[in-house]
Order: sequence, then structure tokens, then C-alpha cells
Amino acid sequence: MMFSATLDSAAFQLDDAQKTTRFAITQLDSIGLLTWKSSAGRAFYEKVLELSEWLEGLDRQLVEAEAYLSAATREIQELELQILKQKLAS
Repeated sequence: MMFSATLDSAAFQLDDAQKTTRFAITQLDSIGLLTWKSSAGRAFYEKVLELSEWLEGLDRQLVEAEAYLSAATREIQELELQILKQKLAS
């Protein structure tokens, strides 16, 4: 039904956000393999580390949101089944 379609759409968007976030973390981690000799380079790397930590926090929040969305999906499916049973019974 309509609610399930909305939750499915949200799940796809959440999955895309997780993939993008994890890709960004991987790319930022690869910057750490470079040698930063200048003070500007080291300052840049510090900002990269800050951004990477923030993205890791975002990734954890996305995982929590995924669990919440899964629970909501199960509840909506149960409600839709009850509605269908009531319609068929009447």
C-alpha cells in the first residue's frame, strides 16, 4: 500500500546515503596515506580527520535510522495485513 511504498522509498534513499557516506570516509582515509610536510598540509589533514570523524558519526546515525525504518516497515506491514483482513471479512 501507500505507506509501504513510502517506507521503501525512504529505505532506498537511506541506503544511498550510507553508501555515499562510506565512500567519502574511504576517500578521506586515503588522504592520510600522503605525507604532509608543510604546516598548511598538516592543518588540511587535521580538517580531513575532523570531517572523517563527523562522517563516521553520521554513518552510525544512518545505521540507527535503518534499524528504526526496518521496525516501522514491519509495523506498517502488520497494519496493512490487518486492514486487508478486515476488508475481506466485511
